[in-house]
Amino acid sequence: MFSFRIIFVAVCAFLLSLSSQNAFAAGSGGYRVETPDAGAFGMGTAFVGEADTPAAVYYNPAGINQMSSPEVSVGDAIIAPRAHMTQPGGNTVHEQNNEFSIPNFYAVVPLIPSKLSVGVGSGSYWGLGTNWGYNGPLSYGTTQAKITDIDNSLVASYQVTQQWSLAASADNDYSRVNESWAYKNASGGVSFGPDGNIEVKGGNDAWGYRLATMFKINDQNQVGLMYRSRINHDYTGKITVNGISPTLQSVDGFSGSTYITDIEEKSVLPQSVVLGYSFKPTTKWTINLDLEWMDWSSTKNQTLTFFGASAQQLQFLNTGNPRPENWHSAWSESIGTQYAVTDRFRVRLGYYHHGRVVSGADFNPEIPDSNSNGYTTGFGYDLTKRLTLDVAYSALVYDSRNITNTVSNVFGGSVDGKYEQFINIGLVSLTYKF
Repeated sequence: MFSFRIIFVAVCAFLLSLSSQNAFAAGSGGYRVETPDAGAFGMGTAFVGEADTPAAVYYNPAGINQMSSPEVSVGDAIIAPRAHMTQPGGNTVHEQNNEFSIPNFYAVVPLIPSKLSVGVGSGSYWGLGTNWGYNGPLSYGTTQAKITDIDNSLVASYQVTQQWSLAASADNDYSRVNESWAYKNASGGVSFGPDGNIEVKGGNDAWGYRLATMFKINDQNQVGLMYRSRINHDYTGKITVNGISPTLQSVDGFSGSTYITDIEEKSVLPQSVVLGYSFKPTTKWTINLDLEWMDWSSTKNQTLTFFGASAQQLQFLNTGNPRPENWHSAWSESIGTQYAVTDRFRVRLGYYHHGRVVSGADFNPEIPDSNSNGYTTGFGYDLTKRLTLDVAYSALVYDSRNITNTVSNVFGGSVDGKYEQFINIGLVSLTYKF
């Protein structure tokens, strides 16, 4: 038993070491990643009202009091996006195919059984990974964009009565940003040479919090409510401008073909409120529903601040800066069901919908946002009395969008066209009860 625990913890540590290398947006619009657990994902991610596994650390920490002994869960999500854009003239541009791995880990320990419990969690709940190519027609809007986040949470839940629990969390978001786009070596319509490339890299470590509650109406009905605070990121890093032509060097005061200086960029992860309801009409059936509001309207502009640049150099660097985004708040809905075929085997089905947050006027292919519909299925199987395996799959279908705007015109290109996207998502989780 002791050797098994050592192996289990080692696997957890290995999976978490991968999380800093992978990220992709597949969640509630914007760049939210909603793949924290296979058991909940199989039910369409509708789990806030039930929250009776270690994944409650993420979904609703007020639910961790339902675990009477220490429990640990480790899992991994594989995301395989496929996207393309058809230009007005009929040419089709395909995004580079990538598969992303997003591991997770949760642990819950009752300090005072049925009264006070604590938990920790680690994963990647925000992220982005798009790559449209360095020489393609969309390069003036974006060539590649990557946001890598590692999210760590410490939660505590207190059971006020047998029916009512309250919880709070401290959430740390460790984030890295890498994005690039092309520009024309030109002025006044006159070309000075081949295209150049701009790359921005930065990082920040910021904190937020969550407040949550759960109320058990009776053995068949339970509700959960959670508020997630904003997390304000203040990224610091560098901007690198490559391929500056000799003529542009003299026009804008650069001393060579490459220019590097320090930058600052502010970003906000939005606040949200989610309400969940869990209904168990029989011992075999569970039906969950979640409704969430996410305040993406906090994302107004993408603004870079440059340090050490001359007034002449700023004339070039501030081209297209700030970049308007003007995102808006959106609703997400999910519903899921579970049926216990036997005492050890459970099957699941679910559906989730996320509203788009980016308007057509501000659409940029680095975040090909649209309304999306996810269809999920999965199962849970108790390998032993203590060890459970959960597996889930989702087909995430995005509505096609016809875009006509001027987002990249200032850099010499266009992002106009019809965008279509589909994502395959697979998850696996192992949960051990000590």
